[in-house]
Amino acid sequence: MVRAEQVVIAQLTDTHISVGDHGLGQAYWDENTRRLRSAVRSLNAETEPPAVVIGTGDLVECGSTAAYEILTEITSQLNMPFWPLPGNHDSRVNIRKSFPEMPWEENHASWSQEVPDTDIQVIALDTTQAGRQGGFVDAERLEWVADQIDQATWARKPCVVATHHPPFLTGIDWMDAMGFEGFDELRAVFIEHPPTQIISGHFHRNITAQVGTTVASVGIATTMHINLDLSNAAVPSIINDPIGYQLLSIPNDEEPQVITHTRFIDRASVARPIQVQI
Repeated sequence: MVRAEQVVIAQLTDTHISVGDHGLGQAYWDENTRRLRSAVRSLNAETEPPAVVIGTGDLVECGSTAAYEILTEITSQLNMPFWPLPGNHDSRVNIRKSFPEMPWEENHASWSQEVPDTDIQVIALDTTQAGRQGGFVDAERLEWVADQIDQATWARKPCVVATHHPPFLTGIDWMDAMGFEGFDELRAVFIEHPPTQIISGHFHRNITAQVGTTVASVGIATTMHINLDLSNAAVPSIINDPIGYQLLSIPNDEEPQVITHTRFIDRASVARPIQVQI
């Protein structure tokens, strides 16, 4: 398959759709719904339309059927496919029921498929376990993701691995302290079987690191962000920072690479042309 000059993939993460106030008041969750609708409108208006939108987890707040009904109603308005994977707030059972077209693995909510009309492989690794806030991978998942990466790289296909929990420590200690069972083993897989790019969610804000030779990043959320405090004394806090989503541009180069951009939405102004000499 010959790729176009570039293929754009969007990452939408941590939308936290909910029904019920959960102690924060219904207005809080209604705002999350409004922001997701705004993101969908923005994605549909992109001048270089994404081929797919990957949802990297915590798509709903408490895994309820009613919340997934709202999520699917909104994401069905996208002009491109929406490919979700679960986060620690999601329900594996209900996300499978809500998106039955996804090629879910039998024993974990992972999947792998090619972006339509391209040779780009997206490998979504389920890093969740029921009742656990932090990440989790076992031997079966480690073997599965290594095999999926190898199949792509042997075919010289760019491959993007998507997870909810990032495979690196961020320095935001109270979030890192949630833990990640299998963390070292997963990093070892990515070092020995490097994908083209790793994208994650969970932290609600842009973060970039390197795992072996692979760039790994956390995407910006459409909801409240985790407050950026890198001190040892940081306490759990959130902040109403600008929201948006990531756009991953994959050029048609001999050596696969991913160029990541952040689209801010709900901005105070719109773009205007200027005349400038470079």
